Amino acid sequence: MSAQDSNLSSTGFDYVVAVTQDSINSTLAEYLYAGLPEAILCYVYQGDQPVPIDFATFVAGAENTDPFTVPDGTPSSDARVQNLDNANFAFAVKAKLGLPPGIDPSSLPPIVVLKPGQSNVTYTLMFAEFVATELLYGPHDSMTWFNQAQPSGTSWTFSGAVDLDFRDTSFTSLPPDAQSRLKGIGDPDMFGVQQLYYDLNSSDLEQGFQFDNQPSNSVLNAFMTSDFIDTYWKALGGGEVLGYTAKQVTDTSPSSIAVTDVNFFTPDAVGTENAPLTLNYLCATNYDQLPDTTHAGFGWNWIEPGEVSQYDGVAALNRNTFANYLINFYNGNQTLSEYISCNCLTGDVTLVCDSPNVTYNFNLFYSNPTITFPASGSTIISVAFGSTASDECGGPVLGGKMELNSTYDFSVSVQENLMIISQHLVIYTYIRHAGSGAGGNIVDKAITDVYSMGVDDTGSIVVSPPDSNVVDNSQTPGQNGFLNWFTGVNQLLDYTKQYTQGCYATAMTDIPASFVENFVFPGGSTFSFSDAAFSDNQDLVSHITYADPSQ
Repeated sequence: MSAQDSNLSSTGFDYVVAVTQDSINSTLAEYLYAGLPEAILCYVYQGDQPVPIDFATFVAGAENTDPFTVPDGTPSSDARVQNLDNANFAFAVKAKLGLPPGIDPSSLPPIVVLKPGQSNVTYTLMFAEFVATELLYGPHDSMTWFNQAQPSGTSWTFSGAVDLDFRDTSFTSLPPDAQSRLKGIGDPDMFGVQQLYYDLNSSDLEQGFQFDNQPSNSVLNAFMTSDFIDTYWKALGGGEVLGYTAKQVTDTSPSSIAVTDVNFFTPDAVGTENAPLTLNYLCATNYDQLPDTTHAGFGWNWIEPGEVSQYDGVAALNRNTFANYLINFYNGNQTLSEYISCNCLTGDVTLVCDSPNVTYNFNLFYSNPTITFPASGSTIISVAFGSTASDECGGPVLGGKMELNSTYDFSVSVQENLMIISQHLVIYTYIRHAGSGAGGNIVDKAITDVYSMGVDDTGSIVVSPPDSNVVDNSQTPGQNGFLNWFTGVNQLLDYTKQYTQGCYATAMTDIPASFVENFVFPGGSTFSFSDAAFSDNQDLVSHITYADPSQ
């Protein structure tokens, strides 16, 4: 079972981006290679509670004693320790998140560990630099000076669980602006590692973090396990330092479909071949309702073991979401639904007898047909329109009769990397006059356009010129004796052609490629897209690879 089995219409999700654990970690490691800005957090006692203080202000008030320059184990009688004590020093931390120096990145623990069947992940912070100082107070007014730095070639880790379920109360109880920032809706880089890193570092979503390199039962250790992350990011100015407000790549087109809600989930791997786990961005578009994660046990693997060296993941678009995009896309002239309406013609016929004369009045009007989106099968859009109109007056000899019937069939079918657009317009008329009558299809035209589809690396669909087949069996008055005697048929023919030509320069034309090739996958500023094809259940699927996270 692979992405070829994608069947999002059975789950209700409009769009899914699935990325492997290894790709997340390698891309995060690349992003963090240069490290993030350094922050210094300093606390003093107010009563028996530590409160933050500006570091420079503290040093000035402690007789210019910089706690980071006081060696570990310095006796309490030392003037520098006395200065810190007199200034009510509690602890200070100098930290810079990133990859620890002197260690092969491949030997580091994974930054993110996915948990199958959950939205929780295990997240491990690492430091490019970390120094912690604390004045520990003991019995009988004793003091112990603590000053430890992460040695080169050693990784101090800070790990715990992060709940990425945006339906959980830990998320829904947040203020709306905080929820919006965590989801990143509207940000072109919402699927990027910068946004994911911001979410992982949100103290609102974290649970049970442990830091094992500080003295147990100390004020510093309590701070590290409960307040460090939130305080660190506030000191750096929040998510902006992570590139959360990353600007869109200039040569990347905006996505064609607006993602309006998102949640995370890691489905179970299917089969026994050690398929990689994937973190799934479960997306709703155009303000559709987002199903809960119980619908995300997909039953197929997005990436198979043999694909992990080629791709980081998969982007998949629900067949119904793609069909709705096609039918409503405006290509500069009209939407596809408007084009269809131009070929759905309802007739109106009225005859007036004033013996021995018969007046034939007829008209054609554009109609709005029922457009269906089949739930299964290769056809994703279907129209079957029909209209009949007739009138008669007088008797069978001196009177007259006229019928004006129209049918229009339209469909979009997909398979593999092909899109087939078929349409067939028939306009039939029958006229009886002075006891004689005849009829035929004054328009009988079928067009089949076959497009080969691909995708460029920014997620824009590219299509080949269509392979078109046109069959025109229209009958012309005056040929083969068809209504040759009724001069009004020329008027009818011209009038009908006027309506069938009303939307384009030619009657019922090939569907312009612009209806297809203007589609852009969401995520084009984050991923390089490798291919585009339809699954066995007609979802539009593309393999993806993370773009350079530093761009």
